[in-house]
Formats: sequence, structure tokens, C-alpha cells
Amino acid sequence: MKLADTTWLQVENTTKCNAWCPACARNQSGYGLNSNLVVEDLPAARFEEVLKKLPNLNTIQFSGTYGDTMAAANVLEHINLALKYADKIQIHTHGGIRSQQWWTDLAGILKNKQHDVWFGLDGLKGIHEIHRQGTDFNKTIANATAFITAGGYATWQFIPWAHNEHQIKDCMRLSQQLGFKKFKFITSVREKLQAKHWQTGQVIEFKPWSKSAATNAYHLTPNRDNLKLSDCRHLKNTTVYLNANGSISPCCYLNVYRTAEADVLPDILTEIDSQPHPLCLQNCGNGVRIAHQ
Repeated sequence: MKLADTTWLQVENTTKCNAWCPACARNQSGYGLNSNLVVEDLPAARFEEVLKKLPNLNTIQFSGTYGDTMAAANVLEHINLALKYADKIQIHTHGGIRSQQWWTDLAGILKNKQHDVWFGLDGLKGIHEIHRQGTDFNKTIANATAFITAGGYATWQFIPWAHNEHQIKDCMRLSQQLGFKKFKFITSVREKLQAKHWQTGQVIEFKPWSKSAATNAYHLTPNRDNLKLSDCRHLKNTTVYLNANGSISPCCYLNVYRTAEADVLPDILTEIDSQPHPLCLQNCGNGVRIAHQ
């Protein structure tokens, strides 16, 4: 696959974040930063340099493995470039960064472009913060409401566990009352995790959602020993991933590759049936459901 074939670009525009979610790669189970983390924002010039190499680009998705999109100091530069080069924009965020006025203004910036902003809300006040440590439910709701009221298209993203599943219906009702267009579940990515309190380091127990075994391919096929073409988002949707230091890789799981200036990406397809990359097998093998946090 060549870069010119890409129709979907996933952008990690920063490694900054004010949350301490236990499953996030930027920290150590929620307590203390990852010692290998480099705190940086994607230079706007590098972003545009990559965009110019993608003539068939349709969608830009801002979503982070190490940071929250809205934490980047130059996030508006990133969004304005996305508006220039893509037909659709999707943004994933916990929504607790920036002011209500900023979110109102963002809705105005996006109003003439097909867009969808996913707000990570894992329960109501007091429950939401169990996973989204260091954030404030009320602030996220206020920001999301400001965005929606100003005409923004928003999705409520919910990660179910045992500790929050009793609030699913209440969250759905609230999402409808506030004007969210969609309510989306994310499973498998953070299903089972080691967790610590972000301030004390005390171990927190996260129990899986009671319906996980019936709905989550990760639990149905724990011994992942094969990989299908349809399981690979990179190949299925002709997607590439751009990280905050400006490097390009097939996806966020294969961020080990440094192919910043390469025209041809690592060839996953030729070995997908016979000898798939170990990281591909681990994260997407046996039809495991692909989701983004």
C-alpha cells in the first residue's frame, strides 16, 4: 500500500493530556507517567507536509494513544488544516479541556464540514471519574452542551464495566436530552486492565461488563492464532497513522515503525494469512473487534 492510496488518516496530534485513565499508554496503570513518554505536539508544518502526500484522503480522525486531541497547543491549526484537506473530520476527546466558549467557537469552525466529535463519558458524576481519572464530569457535560447548542454534531462514547453498567440507560437518556446524535459503546480495548488511583497509587479493581462474554470477540477467542484481511483496519479502510512526532505507520498498534518519509508502508498483506506480525495478531487476531478510545 502506498501513501497515495490512503483514504483515512488517524492523527495523534499530541502526547499531552490532563486525565489519568488507567489503560492509557502515557501512564503507569493510572499512577505516574510512562518514563518513555516524550511530551510534544505535532508541528502543523509536518501535518500539512503529510496531507499533501494523500491526494485521495477522505476522512481525518483525531484520536490519541498517548494524548487528548484538545490538549495540543496548536490544535486549531491542526483542525483548520483538516478542514482544508479532508471531506470528513472525526475527533475523539474526553471533553474536559478548554472552556465552554472555546467549544462554542469550535462548533462554528466545523459547521460547514461533515464532522463528529466523540466525548468519552463513562458514567454519570462520581462514576465517570473512576476511569477518566483527573477529569470532571460536569465540565465535560458543560463543554459538550456548549458545542451541541452551537450546532456541533456530537457522539457520547461509553466504555462499559461492572462498576458503570447500571448507569447505561441513564446515560443514554441524558445523551438524548442534551442533543447528542449518537451513543456508542467501545469494548475490548480497555476491557480488562490493571488500575491504580492517580493520586495515591492504590490498586483499583476493574471488573468486566457482565455482557462482555456475549458481545466481545476478545473473550470469545482468547487464543488468537490467525488473522483475516477484514480484521486489519489499515488494509480494509486504507488507513495510516500519524503520531505526534511526525512519523507515519500503518496503525497505532504498529507505531514501532518509523517510516516518516517512506512512500511504501510495511507490507502486512503478503503475510497476513501465513505469518502475521505479532502485534497484528495480538491486537486484531481472530476477528477481535477493533475500537478506538
